[in-house]
Amino acid sequence: MTGDNFIKSNFKRGFTPSIKFGAGFTLLEMIVSIGLFSVLVVAAIGIMLGVSNAQIKAANLQAVQDNIRFSLELMTKELRTGQKYNLSSACAVQGLEISFDTAAGEKRTYYLDSAKKAIMKIKGTPTPSCDNAVQFTGEDILVDTFTLSLRGQAVGPNDGQPMITISLKISSADPRFGPQTNMNLQTTVVQRIRDL
Repeated sequence: MTGDNFIKSNFKRGFTPSIKFGAGFTLLEMIVSIGLFSVLVVAAIGIMLGVSNAQIKAANLQAVQDNIRFSLELMTKELRTGQKYNLSSACAVQGLEISFDTAAGEKRTYYLDSAKKAIMKIKGTPTPSCDNAVQFTGEDILVDTFTLSLRGQAVGPNDGQPMITISLKISSADPRFGPQTNMNLQTTVVQRIRDL
């Protein structure tokens, strides 16, 4: 017996199917449930965007730290094994520059280019020129200050082992994170070989 025949035969016997008109959702219930779902979706998207922005900021800060750490490590390695430290201002428009002889006998100079906001490196022998300077720090960081302090530079056995203190203030070159990534770094390098 098909469904239509079953209903027709039950109507003939006086049986009426029970149809519930109250089953389902009202319009008000639908509006409330859609509103709650929308609030949850907007909150989830806001949290996701906040986490994404925090991750981008953290990655940018890590890139800045890695860049300056690498640059500073290379500079201090050359300074540590070098000799005849000399502070001057031949190429540096603002502040001082450090010149010295490397372990290989080359002249080396580091200074801050205030226009580029980068540490510049000059290498050469016997007399390096400011025109041969190359950017030493990466383009994703800005060096705001580069301060040098030299102690114990008198040549002789009583020089107290020459040492130089380097202080840097850096920030990110990305304008979105620049003010948020200011860092102050300082290191002291002691010359291994005495200037006798």
